[in-house]
Amino acid sequence: MGMEALFCCFRGLGPKISAITGLGASVLSFAFLIWGLADLWFKRTGVHVLYIITFVLVILALVGFALLFVFLMMTVPRAINNLGRIICLVIIMICVLAFIFMLISWIILIVYYADLRKDLKDIGSDETIPSHDWAAVFVPSLITLIVLPLMALVANYLYKEFTDRMNLNPTPYPVTQNTIPTIPNISQPEINLNINGPVPPMGNNVPYPVPIQQSGVNINK
Repeated sequence: MGMEALFCCFRGLGPKISAITGLGASVLSFAFLIWGLADLWFKRTGVHVLYIITFVLVILALVGFALLFVFLMMTVPRAINNLGRIICLVIIMICVLAFIFMLISWIILIVYYADLRKDLKDIGSDETIPSHDWAAVFVPSLITLIVLPLMALVANYLYKEFTDRMNLNPTPYPVTQNTIPTIPNISQPEINLNINGPVPPMGNNVPYPVPIQQSGVNINK
């Protein structure tokens, strides 16, 4: 994960602004999905369930981005950075699932409302589908389908950010190393063991007889 090819412009924004972007995108999708749930008429229970699942997944992504923003605002230990990476992976999976569910439910809703419009024309009814119903079909779904990939890209960038933070502090606790004290190398006096007896004096150390003269008489002769 953390594919740099998918960072887009988030590298220039920085991690905190990117987290705010993901949070704002999830809030936007959350608000429009509430409109869709309140205004749409779901004839099929399965479509309603898919829509609700998408809504719940968007809420989970919103909570995830809020936690990531809190982690980025403070200096957290290595375990919290690892938790941030896990949350990023969860958000990416949520965005993929929510995108699939939203796309399926949107297609079914378009087909259903188109068939309903055709049936009204066939029976010669003066009733038409209100424009706000059509807007509820298209706008929330399109907004959600646009912001979900954006949220996934933000989570991909933040995954790399938390990985880098973990590498700055690879060990969760300081490790104390037991050092062995070194003994200074003190030069010892050299001890020469002479097993061959006394060494005869050499050079200038050889004693010479000192001539002693008294009254002009050399007693050493």
